[in-house]
Amino acid sequence: MTTSSVTRVDPVLLADGSNALVRRLRASDRPAVTHLFGSVSDDNLYTRFFTLGRALVSHHIDHLFERSATVTTYVLVRDEKILGVADVEACDPTTAEIAFLVADDAHGLGAATLLLERAAADAQEMGVETFVAEVLAINHPMIEVFRDAGFEVELHSDHDEIRYGHQAR
Repeated sequence: MTTSSVTRVDPVLLADGSNALVRRLRASDRPAVTHLFGSVSDDNLYTRFFTLGRALVSHHIDHLFERSATVTTYVLVRDEKILGVADVEACDPTTAEIAFLVADDAHGLGAATLLLERAAADAQEMGVETFVAEVLAINHPMIEVFRDAGFEVELHSDHDEIRYGHQAR
């Protein structure tokens, strides 16, 4: 990964016409990320973690802020508020898993799509050829994001999940 992709801040336009930024996670983002994960609805957390309750949240936040060569995290920021997070975790040198969490009041603004676009651009630079994601079958908005991005669909019956795979562009 080049230094420019690590420090790059991409101005983006949200679906409501407002301006935002997509960038890599910074250590100083921890309070805002903790607030985001703590403020989303139980339904939103369920579609992200496939379980009820908030037991996994603090562990996951710790994981996002660990210095790791296998995890890259992106944030979408509007008016200094983090509206969405995408974490990309290497599975092997050419495959990475991607997952998203978007603030309840930011659904429908294109947050996950914008995060996915940035992650895909950086992934290609790193030699990642394929993204995978597991999405609950009830998570129709996320399914649309992946389908609109051209992801191939593999259906699995475990936990009503849909698995997506896509060649990074």
